[in-house]
Amino acid sequence: MKKYEIYVGLNDKDTGKEKLTSDDFARILSEICANRKIGFTMSTQFGGYAHNQGYVVENSLKVTLLNIEEEQVEEIGRILKERINTDTIMITSEDCMFYYR
Repeated sequence: MKKYEIYVGLNDKDTGKEKLTSDDFARILSEICANRKIGFTMSTQFGGYAHNQGYVVENSLKVTLLNIEEEQVEEIGRILKERINTDTIMITSEDCMFYYR
């Protein structure tokens, strides 16, 4: 099984400021995933990275998705990028084991 993670910075790409809270993001994410019946988890993070306009420090969110097709992950990533109006997102994937007890 694949585990996908989408990393989304909360800074608006036009203003460089955070316009949405993590609660706002959670509502948007819940709506997107509920419409598609996709399970997810979300965690809040803080970090920095080099950017074409210098160095950016911002709050960001990590969305974890399991048992989903890669095309669906890419679609969710595109929708989130547009709705949040962020400059970039990052999607990672890794193989994982899944155990039922």
